[in-house]
Amino acid sequence: MIFHLSFCSILSLFQLSDTGVLLTFGWGLYGQCGLGNTNDVLRPTCVSSLLNTRIEAVAGGLWHSVCLCDHGRVYTFGGNQFGQLGLGTGTDHTETSPRLVDAPILENKNAKVVSCGARHSAIMTDDSKIYSWGWNKYGQLGLGDTIDRNDPCEVPTDDCTPKNVACGWWHTLLLAESRP
Repeated sequence: MIFHLSFCSILSLFQLSDTGVLLTFGWGLYGQCGLGNTNDVLRPTCVSSLLNTRIEAVAGGLWHSVCLCDHGRVYTFGGNQFGQLGLGTGTDHTETSPRLVDAPILENKNAKVVSCGARHSAIMTDDSKIYSWGWNKYGQLGLGDTIDRNDPCEVPTDDCTPKNVACGWWHTLLLAESRP
């Protein structure tokens, strides 16, 4: 079996197998390893709740994790102190197992790129739309304000077509093409 190393957060690491199985290991205090508990994980361990879902991409933030399945659906798990899971729920809970981000704004959308900052998340869909959610103290969600979001919100990109998105610790970058 071939493993492809993907994105790693500061304290947790993820691997995707060649069959789309998600393996996690590392610090688990907020459930960011997705194994249904808050234990640290000392070796690569399969996230069994996603065994019937082919995972295509993963990203890890400080306290949370996001993954994309082959159908463009988004799953999140870990700490939700600032809404970084995008589940529309309060910010005082932890999800120790992957949960589908079932936001109406993502209906009929297929995510193809995912990135996590320390406390925020962003995706790009196959129609080159950017959606972000979570902590927004410095405007890192790109929404023109500093209000935290519990649900994905579309980032306005009026004069360009996004090609990629990458979250830094407290900022976000878009690679884009100018529109004529």
